[in-house]
Amino acid sequence: MNKEKPTKKMKILITGGGTGGHLFPAIALVEELKSRAAEIGECEFLFIGTSRGLESTVLETLGYPLRNIWIRGFQRGLSLRSMLTNLLFPIRLLVSLIQSLTIIKQFKPDFAIGTGGYTAGPPIRIASLMKIPVFMHEQNVMPGTTTRMLVKHAKRIYTSFEDTKQYIENSICYGTPLRRSLESVSRHQALNFYELSPNLKTVFIFGGSQGSQALNNYWQTHLENYISKPHCQFIWQTGQRDYEHIKNLFTDNPYVHITPFIHEMGIAYSAADIIVCRAGALSLAELCLYGKPSILIPLPTAASNHQEINARIMEKEGASIVILQNNLDSELLDISLNSLIADENKLSEMAARAKALARPDSAKLIINDILKYLDENVWKN
Repeated sequence: MNKEKPTKKMKILITGGGTGGHLFPAIALVEELKSRAAEIGECEFLFIGTSRGLESTVLETLGYPLRNIWIRGFQRGLSLRSMLTNLLFPIRLLVSLIQSLTIIKQFKPDFAIGTGGYTAGPPIRIASLMKIPVFMHEQNVMPGTTTRMLVKHAKRIYTSFEDTKQYIENSICYGTPLRRSLESVSRHQALNFYELSPNLKTVFIFGGSQGSQALNNYWQTHLENYISKPHCQFIWQTGQRDYEHIKNLFTDNPYVHITPFIHEMGIAYSAADIIVCRAGALSLAELCLYGKPSILIPLPTAASNHQEINARIMEKEGASIVILQNNLDSELLDISLNSLIADENKLSEMAARAKALARPDSAKLIINDILKYLDENVWKN
């Protein structure tokens, strides 16, 4: 039986976090809904996450309310700590289901959006049991465990890659929703921001919001090859853990800007000619949005090897070069990077191929479809 369409504030539950790859697409969808206030009225949002995830700091900065549940992801390591954490998983899951039930009964959302990760599991399952319309977005080619478990409970499954249809037949590929703060500036303005030279190629290195130990270790020993006789310069996001050590190694070197975290990703992308990074789905969507050639080093411990699967799509389309982490000790990365720096035509071709894969209207398309579904199937006309 259809419900009355909300006449006051529409209440929307958002869940999906732990990493930026799940959190930032959720924020992008919220931003799109907020931009529609004149069309659909004001919306009230509530995020469900965990105190350990990136959402615990990012959402407070943005002013979005967050309620935490106790859930933690299943650990894939064989350490004693990982095994003890996994033994607690059934209890954490049960407690998180109860916490989700309490939060959702209090908030009374009109619909729920899940963007994957273990955080989304309990709230989305409870919402579906309470007959609240549920919509999900899967960022990776290979769907995560949470998405696979919840597919049958969602009204729509949106994806970033067409290839996901081989795993979820009825999915809709609209790309990855990206934040509105990802705006381009001129290359000159971006390089001024980082106090770098406009006369050198700029390489942007990052390993996700937490940084990458493997990438950091590699560049600590190889960066000097590029900056002792400079033919390029670097923006290097190290993550907080390695920042002080790496900063001390390259103190006052004018050819490298080192930072623990980058809030202004749009400026960093605008400054860069080449990106060296992991292959999370959000990063790939951003590379395409900015049309940037890239060398991708997939995280080998990613669930179901999804980062390499993502990266191979970019490689197949001619937008990226893929180098596996176990090949970092070879000369492959040095050879690949040097060849790109020296080949303007190759850079231009890869940039064009990346740009052709971009879906800048992803958030708009997803929200359009959600509202259309609700109008046609949930709310009385």
